[in-house]
Amino acid sequence: MPVPQAIAALIDLLRQAADREALPRDARLDVVSAVRRAIVHKRKAGRKSDERLDPAYADFRTGTRGLALYRKHIPNFRKLSRWRRRVEGDRLLKTLNKRAERDRKRQRASANAAAELSPRQSVAGDCRPDNSP
Repeated sequence: MPVPQAIAALIDLLRQAADREALPRDARLDVVSAVRRAIVHKRKAGRKSDERLDPAYADFRTGTRGLALYRKHIPNFRKLSRWRRRVEGDRLLKTLNKRAERDRKRQRASANAAAELSPRQSVAGDCRPDNSP
């Protein structure tokens, strides 16, 4: 992919400035890193969520379990062998239970954050009381 002409001109200006200042290689690498950080955005942290799990989790929350859940959300469930069905079903259930556990944990954390502080606490959370006068 060719570099646009305006950016090529800026690269040339950067190269000339680095030559003018007689920057050593390490300093030039620092300049390159700074430019890259300014131009290329960071990716969102964490694993990308699986879009197929969202509808499965919605059904799980409404109480759908067992074969109905597996048939609906495991591709080619009918064609899988007995053992593969069991593995895929256990895998789906484990994932959905883990997601539910994380949701419960988030709800507990937000409920705890909303709790009032005791007279001796300076900040919320599991910390020691402030004993200053």
